[in-house]
Parts: sequence; structure tokens; C-alpha cells
Amino acid sequence: MSQKMTRVKCDECEHEFILEAVGIHEAIVQLNGVPVTLVYFACPKCNKIYRISIQDKRYYELKEDLEKTKKRIRRNHGSNNDEMARMLNSMVVRKHERLKAYVDKVNKMFPGTFTFVASENNQEEKSIKYLP
Repeated sequence: MSQKMTRVKCDECEHEFILEAVGIHEAIVQLNGVPVTLVYFACPKCNKIYRISIQDKRYYELKEDLEKTKKRIRRNHGSNNDEMARMLNSMVVRKHERLKAYVDKVNKMFPGTFTFVASENNQEEKSIKYLP
């Protein structure tokens, strides 16, 4: 079975690459002095960072709440309780929308860009910095 490859064209250098080849990464970055997880991918040619999401404590709380409801659906599966199934499904939809709205809100709060910065001694791995 063949998997569809996602082709990406860099806005910066116009290099085309396959997203699956570069992979999606996570890094801890500081935003307003608070450590958050940046989920991103980068152009392999010019290193431009493409943000997927910023995940903070509230993000993980909302995600955990959504996952708990999904678990309840799996536990309820096969119980022939249609009303409970409808209620749980609508809860999942609402919680998923709430999580998506939160991700959008955080992205709007930080409209700047992220960039790689080399360490002072160039020995460590590059870190990522937010540029407002």
C-alpha cells in the first residue's frame, strides 16, 4: 500500500521537498519566559522553520480531556446505548473544536517567526528562538 507523500515548497528559497523526508520535530522554546513545545518542520535547504503548533500546559490539559472522552467511547463501544454514544460523540466534537480554537488563539498571540540560533561555542545542537 503506497502512502501519499506531502510535497512542500519553501516560501523563502522555493526549494521543494517531501515533508515525510524532513520529518516533524519538537523543541522546547521560551515564549514570554514560559517554556512551551514548538512542533515544526524546517526547509532542508535554508532552514526556514514552519510552525505547526505551540503546545503549552493548557494545550496538554485540553488534549488530555479530549483523550479521556475518546477512551470513554471505546469503553462504551458495543454497549448498545445509542444515547450515550451520541452524547460522547458530540462531546468529542466539542472538545476537539475547543482544542483547535486554543491552538489558533496561541498562534495569533505569537504571530512572529521562529529561527535556529547557533550556540555560542557551536558545540551544542542549535536552539530555536522566537522573533516577534
